[in-house]
Amino acid sequence: MRRYKSIHMVRMEDLNHHQNLYAGRGTEWMIEASFIAACLEHGDKHGLLYKNTHKFNFMKSVEPGDIISYESTVVKAGRTSLTMHVHLKDEQTGEVRAEGYTTFVTVRSGTKEPVAHGIVLDETDDAQEQSWRREAEGFSKG
Repeated sequence: MRRYKSIHMVRMEDLNHHQNLYAGRGTEWMIEASFIAACLEHGDKHGLLYKNTHKFNFMKSVEPGDIISYESTVVKAGRTSLTMHVHLKDEQTGEVRAEGYTTFVTVRSGTKEPVAHGIVLDETDDAQEQSWRREAEGFSKG
C-alpha cells in the first residue's frame, strides 16, 4: 500500500520534564498522521472515526530540534475498519524512534453508522510490510 509522510520539528513546547519529546505529543502526532493517511486512502475525512491505538512503543528519545517524520501505511482492511502502521523516524539519520498502529472505523457521515469502505490491500513483496500486516491481524483476536 502507499506510504504517507508527515514531518514535524520538535520544539521546546513539545518537551516533557526530561527535555525530550513528550509521549502525549508524540502519540497525538502519530494519530494525526495516520488519520491523514486513512483519509487519503478512504477519500472521506467525515467518514472516519478513531477507534484504537495498538502497541505504540518509543525505542529512543526524540530531542529538541530533531526533525522527525511519521510514515503511515494501511496494513489491515476489515469490512468497516482500517488499521494503519505508523513509525516515527529521525529525518536526518533515518533511525526509527517509535512505532505502533492505529485503527479507524468508516462511518456514514450524518449518522455515524458503520459502513463498508471497499478498500482491499494490494499484494506486496515488501517483507517489512508483510510483517506489519501479520502483526495487525492479531489485534482483532483474543
